[in-house]
Amino acid sequence: MSIPQPNFEVIKAPELTSWEHAALIEWHREWERYDNVAATVKGSVRRQTLNNLAKYVPKKPIASVTDADIMSVVEARCRTLKNEFVPDVSSLFRANLRMNMTIDDCDARIFRYYEYFYRDSDAGYKSRMKARCRLLVENLQPPVLKAQIGRLIDLERRDCKSDDVALFDLILEHVKIQQRFHPISQDYAGKQDSKTIKPEKKPRRGAPTKPTSAPSPAPTTTTTATGPCPTRSPPRDGCLGREEVSRG
Repeated sequence: MSIPQPNFEVIKAPELTSWEHAALIEWHREWERYDNVAATVKGSVRRQTLNNLAKYVPKKPIASVTDADIMSVVEARCRTLKNEFVPDVSSLFRANLRMNMTIDDCDARIFRYYEYFYRDSDAGYKSRMKARCRLLVENLQPPVLKAQIGRLIDLERRDCKSDDVALFDLILEHVKIQQRFHPISQDYAGKQDSKTIKPEKKPRRGAPTKPTSAPSPAPTTTTTATGPCPTRSPPRDGCLGREEVSRG
């Protein structure tokens, strides 16, 4: 009788290796998924990092630093902005947050849109509900849907300004309406275009065709060359002849 071999999975605690802002946020997320019983927070910090952390941040000896001390300074740093610089969040989401219009399933399209939003926003920003809902509306596509949702929020559904769940249902409702009428409007527009475009009439066979008159040649002007006037011989009669007779 064969005895099945036990399968063991080594669960390794996430190791804190740097005091950089991005590294701390990543480690803090991983630590929340990790079982706190498996290892202590202090034991998961690299020795050199723990020395510098204890000396410069809580300013305590290593022996007196507890898990609560480490977690308090990590959470305080994660809740602040990097270098205390306020980025342009609207342009950041405008460049990265896109609704995938190739997904014809409306539920999957809106669900994926919300996934993209939560992927690009950090944990601290998710608590700001009004700003979150505003960014979700500003990056909606197509523009007709964005305008419709914006008008409804301003006039009727004011609760969607601070409730992302209600906003999700509102967006999904109107996306389905537009999705149902979109193919119908495309078919109707195609039929209207086919009616307006009329084929050109071809001439019948045997029908007399109008002769095309050849262009008349341009009139030419003839020029006659005029030479110098001929010299005339002196007269032989008249007064000159009488004088010659009288002399004779």
